[in-house]
Amino acid sequence: MSEVVGVCMYKSLYAIVLNYNNYGDTRECIESLRQSLYPIEKIVLVDNGSQHGSIEQLQKDYSQDDEVHIIRNRCNLGFAGGINVGIQYVLDLGADFIFLINNDAVIDQACIKWLYKPMEETSNVGIGGPRIFYYKDPERIWQGGGYFSFVKTGLVNPQKNKLATHCSEKAREVTFLTACAMLVRREVFEKIGLFDEDFFFYGEDVDFCLRTRGAGFKLIYVPRAKTWHKIENIAKDRTSPFAMYHLSQSRLLVIRKNFPLPYYLYGVMIHLLLYTPYRMWQIMHGSRSSGAMLAWLRGIWDGLARKRK
Repeated sequence: MSEVVGVCMYKSLYAIVLNYNNYGDTRECIESLRQSLYPIEKIVLVDNGSQHGSIEQLQKDYSQDDEVHIIRNRCNLGFAGGINVGIQYVLDLGADFIFLINNDAVIDQACIKWLYKPMEETSNVGIGGPRIFYYKDPERIWQGGGYFSFVKTGLVNPQKNKLATHCSEKAREVTFLTACAMLVRREVFEKIGLFDEDFFFYGEDVDFCLRTRGAGFKLIYVPRAKTWHKIENIAKDRTSPFAMYHLSQSRLLVIRKNFPLPYYLYGVMIHLLLYTPYRMWQIMHGSRSSGAMLAWLRGIWDGLARKRK
């Protein structure tokens, strides 16, 4: 049973869900948002150019629903491009806070209340992130508060795969929160802009968190805020050519865009000498596609070829 968290004053809060060819999960996500104990002004459903009937089904369900507003993109703009359409829409409506959530995730009814609490108390908290569990293993953590490791040039998630009963419930500052579910203060977007659309898939939330911290905001991980993610449903695609290409390119783009040249060169070395052999091994043992290895190498090339801004 959820714990009820007291809130002194409600701020204008909008939720954004990005759909792409996934009726069932998106509907379940929206229905969980409708149960939120923190009042949501509007649930904005952004469809990213779906082609298999999911958006037509969702329109039948919600076109007459005052709680849900639907935006249809003409094509798949990627995560950053797609979610930015919704973010700009609600910023124009005057949103004080924006809750972003993957369409294959669901929230506990008190999730947003818990996330809002530290943001209400401290004005420089820019992003709050929940404890995210595996949907099919609801007590095991998929994502907790993480951090960017300068040695690894990548992310570390200390609570991954641990049971919640073995981890602290205390909220704490971190350096990374996944965009699978995050509450963002309006001022963050006003100061640093929206998600970087150079990232089509993967890496955009790492870049966003690095820029947020660079602008002086804190990121707070709130374990009592709970979300469940159907990550198991996409595990089989982790070594697909699509995933391999964007994982490879995005890692290089994150480092290229956020760090000085000496560290970027170090990051390229780590990418080539550490991550690439690991991905080659992973592909040989897990991929059903002969194009996955080539896709990873093509991602390296495109990541390196991108001009520094």
